[in-house]
Amino acid sequence: MKKSLALLFALLVVTTLKAQVTEFPDEKKAAIVDNLTVGIKSENIGLHTSSAFVMYDLIKESYIESSDANKAMIPLLKVLNNGKTDEERIAAAFALYQLGNPIGIYQLRGVAVFGDNHRVSEICKNLYVTYHRLNGTEYLVNF
Repeated sequence: MKKSLALLFALLVVTTLKAQVTEFPDEKKAAIVDNLTVGIKSENIGLHTSSAFVMYDLIKESYIESSDANKAMIPLLKVLNNGKTDEERIAAAFALYQLGNPIGIYQLRGVAVFGDNHRVSEICKNLYVTYHRLNGTEYLVNF
């Protein structure tokens, strides 16, 4: 009984230690953001789509701060406005939403109102409304 209790305790300690999130050093954060920005700027559709989604996930999971990733905003805006496929435009919209920069959020509204693609426009509209609801500025939502 004592052995099984000790084994259970050891397993609990090991899983708890593995579950802890390690903080990235600032140099690695800068390198990650730079590499993702290069991926977003590339001509490869799959690369900018996946780079935008990875940036979204890293900011969402607090591995990198949105202030660190703001230099990727301009390439994300270009992908949102000039992307060739719906998927890359949607990935850019999610990444801009997660950045939380007012310029990017306002651009989501612009695509929602003036966008030519219904699917992308609806997603941008939902992201725009969600952003303002979560930040207590619902009065700014008007379409």
